[in-house]
Amino acid sequence: MNNILYISGDGIAEPKSKWKNYFNFFDGYSKNYFITKAFKSIVNNCEILNFSHSLRHPIFIFKLESLSIPGSTFLRIKTIILINYCIHKIIYWKIKSNSYDLIIFSDNLFFINEKLIKVYNKLTLSKIILLSGVSPNLFLSKPQKECIPYFDIIFISDPGHEMEWKDYGARNVICLPISAGCPNTFQKVAKNYNIRRKYDIVFIGRLDTGSNEHRIKILNFLIKEGVNIKIWTWFLSNKFINKYPLLNKHVVGSAYGKEMVKILSQSKIALNIHDPSVPYGGNMRLFEIPATKSLQIADKCPQDWFKDGDEIVIYKNNQDLLQKINYFIDNDEERERIAKNGYEKLVRKHQYKHRAKKILESISKTG
Repeated sequence: MNNILYISGDGIAEPKSKWKNYFNFFDGYSKNYFITKAFKSIVNNCEILNFSHSLRHPIFIFKLESLSIPGSTFLRIKTIILINYCIHKIIYWKIKSNSYDLIIFSDNLFFINEKLIKVYNKLTLSKIILLSGVSPNLFLSKPQKECIPYFDIIFISDPGHEMEWKDYGARNVICLPISAGCPNTFQKVAKNYNIRRKYDIVFIGRLDTGSNEHRIKILNFLIKEGVNIKIWTWFLSNKFINKYPLLNKHVVGSAYGKEMVKILSQSKIALNIHDPSVPYGGNMRLFEIPATKSLQIADKCPQDWFKDGDEIVIYKNNQDLLQKINYFIDNDEERERIAKNGYEKLVRKHQYKHRAKKILESISKTG
């Protein structure tokens, strides 16, 4: 397979031009950036169509709608239909004009529907696959769910989601996971900060998702018990954390990309709490934290990915978490040993080049 088309709705945080509708690149610290870079190192050609997710919710129209201007909702619906139509035509033109061996769809695919995938299946003999790290039950729209039977293979992160995908008609589901690490990129930043561990423990992640405010309650418990944890979270989490004034005082701000790597690198411990929709583990932070050579304490992780007590630390409940935090903050040698082992395991087994190679090998085996 030497010619790949990679399609995503991941968007980019800071587009070079706000008028651009789609891009052929990703943010330099995003999962899709790393995995497409890995594909480009293996195959002759990997083209990218990356549609900005802001197209899904045109901001200027939402402002009109928020002002209750008559006709604004109708305008929003029609605008989105037009945007999706244009996206479909762009993808159609790319596929019709080129002979791809493989077409990959990944992340925030707000524009796809059953009719679209059916047309592409008729238009090309290429394998059409999907990369997804989420629960289809909880995070896919009805049009996205209707596309599931038309993908040749669906690669997922959490094995606990396999039956969900099959219930929607998936023909072939393979668990990798999709998420991985890029230690070379992270260490270019981290090497300047690893020596200066200015934070005992940090948490970086969203607090506006998950049933029953799962992450928030765990963080609030730790703070009540005297743990000086620093928190960086998405700005939309504010309406949830405002109910927890004690926790709110520990929120520093938001952190993405290079800033996130810098913070993790300056931390003795990085806490990873999976969303409840992820039953076995496999979020991006699971692989980002060891790439910074900091100790990861997480709620879950398959043992064949990282070994508990040797490459990662897994906690069972709040009291167990509290005890392990207090122990590893004070035991530098043991903490650094596990963090080092986690980093070395990442380098050997969990880089994006490993994922890209595995995807291509799996596709070849299915014929």
